[in-house]
Amino acid sequence: MTSIRILHRDPTGKVFDGGVEYGVEQFAGQVPAIGDTILDPGVIAGQDRNDPQNRSIWTVVGRVFNPRDREDTVALIVESRDGNLADEAFA
Repeated sequence: MTSIRILHRDPTGKVFDGGVEYGVEQFAGQVPAIGDTILDPGVIAGQDRNDPQNRSIWTVVGRVFNPRDREDTVALIVESRDGNLADEAFA
């Protein structure tokens, strides 16, 4: 089974491991591609997950196959931004 690992790229360009993995089934059975937008599934405890301002939006800016010699894993490099009211259609 393929795992998807999330790597974050900060504004300076440094990439760091987010320490979170997902199964392909959590992305509608697909490996997201460069340019895709992902709604971060995490919400801080006690916050309304239906309020887009409580969510993070990830944009896939790169993909790494076989990261750290893990042939069953794809790492997505994402840039993150805070959700806003313009995201309410999907957040």
